[in-house]
Amino acid sequence: VLMLFFLFPLDELEHIFERLGYEFGPDTLRKNVEYYEPRTTHGSTLSFVVHAHVLAEFDPEASWEMYQTALNSDVGDVQGGTTSEGIHLGVMAGTLDLIQRGYMSSEIRDGVLHLDPKLRDKLEGLSFSMRFRETPIELSLEGDELTVATQADGLARSIKVGVNGAVQELKAGERHTFELARLLDDEGKERVTS
Repeated sequence: VLMLFFLFPLDELEHIFERLGYEFGPDTLRKNVEYYEPRTTHGSTLSFVVHAHVLAEFDPEASWEMYQTALNSDVGDVQGGTTSEGIHLGVMAGTLDLIQRGYMSSEIRDGVLHLDPKLRDKLEGLSFSMRFRETPIELSLEGDELTVATQADGLARSIKVGVNGAVQELKAGERHTFELARLLDDEGKERVTS
């Protein structure tokens, strides 16, 4: 069941639930996680990737712990002797996907690459490349800034990137730095905004 929340953005899931005649409220994700998490055995290390992604929406600390477990699963041989048989490429790819889709919250809507970084204190200094509409881009997270740079060797057409409701059009070879607001809870911890 939690795989649905991994595969689909929440707004898309809401539409799917409505078409099927089910209610989907703001607490649907949390209720499903609270029900299924204690019943999950995590018999596969891929389970940690899925749960970390889903938890990123409302429990970043628990998400980070699961991410660390998935990330270290081959090094620490958490399955008890299977690492000697080979590394698990699915989990390796899943941890990268978790950074890109889960913690950077990259999502394409209406031709715009939307980003909403989570766990910024843990991802300080993160920088990685990806492609959007065949254009290579570099994302860099430093403090309260997210810089998006398009590479000059990409296609000449422009791309649109959105952060916190601000959409910026970038041509090949251009860069833009988005200011990220930090919302803190009463204890001074970063609050999840999605």
